[in-house]
Amino acid sequence: MKLRVPALILHRYAGIFAGVLLIVIGLTGSLLVFSEELDHFLHPQLLQVVPQGQQISVQQIVDVAQKPFPDLKPHRIIVPDKPDRVYKVLMVSSKDEFTDVYINPYNAQVTGSRPFKQTVGAFLIEAHVHLFAGDFGMQVVGVCGGILLLLGMTGLILWNGWYNLKHGFKIRWKSPKQLLNYDLHKVGGMVSVVLLSLIAFTGTVMIFSTYVEAALYKITNTPLLPELKSTVVANVTPMQIDTLLQKAQATLPDTKIFKIFPAKKPEDTFSVWMQFPQENEFNKTPFLYFDQYTGKLLRIDNSKQAPLANRIMNAQYVLHVGHYGGIVTKILYSLIGLSPLGLFVTGVIMWRSRQWAEARRKAMHELGKKASSDVDL
Repeated sequence: MKLRVPALILHRYAGIFAGVLLIVIGLTGSLLVFSEELDHFLHPQLLQVVPQGQQISVQQIVDVAQKPFPDLKPHRIIVPDKPDRVYKVLMVSSKDEFTDVYINPYNAQVTGSRPFKQTVGAFLIEAHVHLFAGDFGMQVVGVCGGILLLLGMTGLILWNGWYNLKHGFKIRWKSPKQLLNYDLHKVGGMVSVVLLSLIAFTGTVMIFSTYVEAALYKITNTPLLPELKSTVVANVTPMQIDTLLQKAQATLPDTKIFKIFPAKKPEDTFSVWMQFPQENEFNKTPFLYFDQYTGKLLRIDNSKQAPLANRIMNAQYVLHVGHYGGIVTKILYSLIGLSPLGLFVTGVIMWRSRQWAEARRKAMHELGKKASSDVDL
């Protein structure tokens, strides 16, 4: 009982202070879960092709992407996961400006290109992670994650169903609108509190990952991984992409290639993101690093063998976006992202109702005092 009053004050004003921002973050997060599907729906001419025989090599894909953008360098290549999908080659300028180039894997035709910031995913990320305000906006989002955790904790303290679960989850549909609104807020909060708190926590950890990771490394006594570099050899050109990919596939023959990161500088490594199709989202993403001149395998970052600190940090993204349960958790996460909107609306109605009730009580009290003074006169 002693905690209820401060919990109510914190819950009320934290929700009012951060409510609108949490709505924006929640709605954009819901859309981000299905950003790829949205992009394919809106731009099928860019991202979908008709399968027609054998696919060309990745080296040819990169050469085709390079031709219209000679001043840019390939930053990332996403291998299509379905026969009717295009290769996506993300090209980068010296000013770190990115352009997506889409290439038909069967005939090497460029289906189109666009600045990365114009893609659906980039737009939603800019809103969800940065609030269109750069690094400052990202810090604000991190603070909002902490506020959302506070709202969850105070909501648990205020919930009236700890001694009677049936009463705590009951919605009185035929009651006056104020009671119905209260029940919707109460039950909606309890239904969403676990996932919302998980999403808020993991999101906050990722935004402040530099500090969290440093603390984790120290607590778990995990040594920092050494920085990898290719050994530059005079008059020796880097190996062909296809040759390096063959080495990657031979190293982990049970995997499939997901993303490729060519070296952009002479000392950079060539890295490949592989996937174990039979594994779950938490341990199916090994990274392979190669010397771009000799093809020597420098390191494999595999979640299964990674130190505890690395596994904890790697799990944050998977838990945050909800890919670990396939389409079921993706839909669930998308729906949960809508809950800040519903909780904010019902919470504001409750707050305004209390204000109106208090105003009415004061007005009636003043009228009573005035009537009493008139009688005395």
